[in-house]
Amino acid sequence: MSFPLIANERVKESVDLLISTRRIPHAIIIEGDEGAGRKTLARYLAKAAVCEADQKPCCSCRNCRLADAGTHPDIETVSLEPKKKNITVEQIRALRTTSYQAAHTADCRAFIIESSDTMNTASQNSLLKVLEEPPSNVVFILVAEAAKNLLETVVSRCVVFSLFPPSVTESVKLLKQRGYSEEDAAYILEQENGNIGKAIKRLDGDLGSAGIDAAHDFFEAINRGAALDALLSVTALEKDRAETAKFVSALKEAVSEKFKKSRSYAMVARELAEFHSVICELEPLLNTNINLSLFFTALTSKLLSVKK
Repeated sequence: MSFPLIANERVKESVDLLISTRRIPHAIIIEGDEGAGRKTLARYLAKAAVCEADQKPCCSCRNCRLADAGTHPDIETVSLEPKKKNITVEQIRALRTTSYQAAHTADCRAFIIESSDTMNTASQNSLLKVLEEPPSNVVFILVAEAAKNLLETVVSRCVVFSLFPPSVTESVKLLKQRGYSEEDAAYILEQENGNIGKAIKRLDGDLGSAGIDAAHDFFEAINRGAALDALLSVTALEKDRAETAKFVSALKEAVSEKFKKSRSYAMVARELAEFHSVICELEPLLNTNINLSLFFTALTSKLLSVKK
């Protein structure tokens, strides 16, 4: 099986070398935004650790098949418990005890700790005890948004892999291979700052929103100075305050993103700053009984007055 992520060439080179030379470290941190492929890489490394073939992971041996099915007895994942905001010290103590037990079917055991940077000091110090004197043939894989959120003593005992989003071109190509249209993929990727995981959720409807979609069309219409198109883009929201609230949030985000790129965008920075000010000025009206049709009319009128 080849490296499961696109881009991140430096990480790919390091991971391939470690696996091919059978030198997977006993402790690894994978950092990056949600949707960047952290869990995918963690599972890939865990599967390589338990694989019994010479070329790892082979994806065909019994251990690999069990890993793919999520049922391998020597791969354990520690996740946030229901209604908990942190990986608890009790979870880490249980992991530490299990790590000293013999493997079931593989020559190695792998422990994946998701949301590892939610661990408090007590949990991290409990983990540190096993990282300082690790059992033989055990791999600990910590998934985090940022390694800097972990204790320096923990980070110093781990190899850190930092994942970054691929280029839009690379991402669009991958999403096209998965059956999504190029136009939809490019649009959603722009909204999600190139994050493939979040883009797939949006494309599958998991994070979709009529308000968010309308914000894109509305903003582009305002940029063209097309008042009618702007109002038509929000017609479906006129009886839905929840989606209108999402629309306003997405519109502010779109303005902020364009402000960052204002040198290469049709609008000048001054206009974008005034746009943001107008949106923030009108947003509190959503907490009143204002007619949403009037709200959108006022918003369109004020934004277009900025452009004149």
